[in-house]
Amino acid sequence: MSKSRYFVIDLFAGCGGLGEGFSQAGFEIVSQIEMDKWACETLKTRHLYYELKKTNRLYLYQQYFQEKKSREAIFQKFPDLQSLIADRVIQAEFGKVSIEKIIEKIEYAKRQFNTTKVHVVIGGPPCQAYSIVGRARDTEGMKEDKRNFLYEYYLQILERVQPDFFVFENVPGLITAEAKGEEMFSKMIEDFKNISPSYEIAPSFDEYYCNPSKYILNTSKFGVPQRRKRVVFIGYKKIILSKNPNVKKVFQKILSHKQSRFGGYTLSDAIGDLPHLKPGEGSDRWHSSYSNNDFTTPYQRLMRRTSCGIANHRARTHMKSDLERYRFFIEHHLNGNKVATLTDLMRERPDLTPKHNHLDKFLDRFKVQWWSHPACTITAHINKDGHYYIHPDVFQCRSFTVREAARCQSFPDNFKFEGPRTEQFRQVGNAVPPLLARVIASYIQKELKIIYE
Repeated sequence: MSKSRYFVIDLFAGCGGLGEGFSQAGFEIVSQIEMDKWACETLKTRHLYYELKKTNRLYLYQQYFQEKKSREAIFQKFPDLQSLIADRVIQAEFGKVSIEKIIEKIEYAKRQFNTTKVHVVIGGPPCQAYSIVGRARDTEGMKEDKRNFLYEYYLQILERVQPDFFVFENVPGLITAEAKGEEMFSKMIEDFKNISPSYEIAPSFDEYYCNPSKYILNTSKFGVPQRRKRVVFIGYKKIILSKNPNVKKVFQKILSHKQSRFGGYTLSDAIGDLPHLKPGEGSDRWHSSYSNNDFTTPYQRLMRRTSCGIANHRARTHMKSDLERYRFFIEHHLNGNKVATLTDLMRERPDLTPKHNHLDKFLDRFKVQWWSHPACTITAHINKDGHYYIHPDVFQCRSFTVREAARCQSFPDNFKFEGPRTEQFRQVGNAVPPLLARVIASYIQKELKIIYE
């Protein structure tokens, strides 16, 4: 095993936001475990990209991206590539597929890399059970939701794989979530402390427990043009302290990370160069051009790097009444007023009042994402409707496309999302921003180099 090779297992992988960040930082993804069919197809496509890049065959990926060549045609030419990718992406649902079976598949994938070592386990279980919005919508406050305890499978994998580091992420709502009469955050802290071999987190479990909000990461401080907060545990084996005693400071280094090259980006920085679309326009297929090729922001150049165009950029069609609402919310603010809520709409345009229950609880359910600010948190709900993600351009007057949401999440333009458009939206909304993951990965990589090199 080369000293410069570090291996990762990605649990509850989704479409691979965390894994993408670690791949960009130079880690190799041994296995990604995910239950959703279309997310797994997206993972396979991303592995295809990295394998073809590794062998100087990116032209083949570009042909696939442009729909000039199918994945199957590439696999027919390189059958070993198909089996390699199939072994890395494990479609399995924890609780329905045994841990033993999943470990067996992980071990097989490790042999493909000629390694017995996994350096990092990353991932976070589905966040719906911990989400404050999800709990508000559920009559039981998600207290009976079985997803509260999916993290226990993460612990089992940790005990079996025994990586040097782990990265566990979830929504801030985890801190106040309850299930079966227990506070989930305190239970989780205790369970992480009690696994074997012995792990510590940076900062310590006790520090984290006393003031968890202090250690919540805001993605907008890490070069992501989006206001998105995540609870992150970065754990390490206590035994490695003998080789690298400063490893306990890794999270503090991440918190104090200074974005000299990226950072402070707005929605305009993120999506201002994408082709203008009106409702129903665009295509899920490949676009060869951008709306502005002469002036681009550093963020746009970062997203466009090594890309031959964009995909997944098709605007929804909207009901006429929704389009009139969108126009009201955009123009209300452009005319010098404060940002409008449903209260303003019902007062000024009662004819546009939507016929929904609980309007009083969701007064901002129609929300324009303004050019001069980062986007708000992109969530999986975007697959149901785009009311919370209204484009600020009154002439386009529509909700975000998949590519615009992906740009706000920091997915590069050559990252192709597979499946129907609703599934593409779901994948983007559930993902960890790759730029945040890349920063975390880069600091862990520095600690690993001290240990192994």
